Amino acid sequence: MKKKAIFLICISLFTLSLKSQHDTQELLPKELDALNNALKEDTLFSKIVTRFGDPVQLYLDYKSKVLISDSIWNADQKNLKYLDNIGYTEHFEMLPLIDWFTKDESLIGEAGVSYLIRTDEETILFDVGLNSNNSDPSPLLNNMERLGVSLDEIDIIVISHNHGDHVGGNQWTNIPTFSLTKNQIDLGKKIVYTPTPMTYPGLDPIYSREPIKIAEGVSTIGVIPCPMFFTDIGEQALAINVKGKGIIIISGCGHQTIEKLILRSELLFNEEIYGLLGGFHLPVTECRNIDKIYQYFITNRLPWDPLTKKDIQSNIEFLKSHGIKITGVSGHDSCDDSINAFKNAYKNEYFNIVVGEKITLNDQ
Repeated sequence: MKKKAIFLICISLFTLSLKSQHDTQELLPKELDALNNALKEDTLFSKIVTRFGDPVQLYLDYKSKVLISDSIWNADQKNLKYLDNIGYTEHFEMLPLIDWFTKDESLIGEAGVSYLIRTDEETILFDVGLNSNNSDPSPLLNNMERLGVSLDEIDIIVISHNHGDHVGGNQWTNIPTFSLTKNQIDLGKKIVYTPTPMTYPGLDPIYSREPIKIAEGVSTIGVIPCPMFFTDIGEQALAINVKGKGIIIISGCGHQTIEKLILRSELLFNEEIYGLLGGFHLPVTECRNIDKIYQYFITNRLPWDPLTKKDIQSNIEFLKSHGIKITGVSGHDSCDDSINAFKNAYKNEYFNIVVGEKITLNDQ
């Protein structure tokens, strides 16, 4: 099945590459007008875009990336099958170790993600934060010590995507690898799953492009390509099947979009999708660490067509229509207005994502 899926994707990409070469040789008049208006009216965008190259070519490249990523998505959705052996866990606990908001001043918050997930059988570290000052110990190790989390208790590490705020710093992205602190420390014999081929001293990380069961009741949902104007990225999320509840999706940044996270999960699992927790890149208004540049770099929208409050409500309505019972939105990449919109919509079924505050379903 895997060989067949890969073959079909390759054929699809070859066909699409011929089509994209034809379709993206030049911009449509309305596209060119939109680009020129943005360059004229938005001085910040104009200043940034010239650092990356010719604006027209960047737009053409973006259109090509969208076509290719759509082809991969459609091929995967057609060929991926149910993960009918995922099993379940009775215990689910998510402890944010790195995020923007913290429980108290002894903990360090930053614009990155690292979540500790405990199930019946395994303890999983999902992403490793940003460590923006390249410090040692890093904010992650500091918070682990403060919260009584030992490196020895971690069985599995999962990297959602190869961005600096998830792999321990921008310096690791080009290698590509990850680090829990300034220097790469001995991780023993931990199992590591990555969304792109990565290395780590003494380990052999598993490139998990397709969905894969990583523990009883836990799987990845496969890497979903995410085209952006200045770059592109592939991201995977975690799915935890909690007995009596259903599937909890844990997202690093949600570059895939909320819609694709749900549609992929509905394809893979017989169980209902119960909840969605983590980062979703919903920077509608400027606040805290979130400025206008966020709208240029971290969503799949064109820089001059940013997310709006209406889009946030559309995401919420989509989740409600698909029966999602609980949500929690990370402050590392979403603005306060977006977070408050989810809080208002889900009320008692909304979970704050705060470093040091456990999210558990056992008491519900």
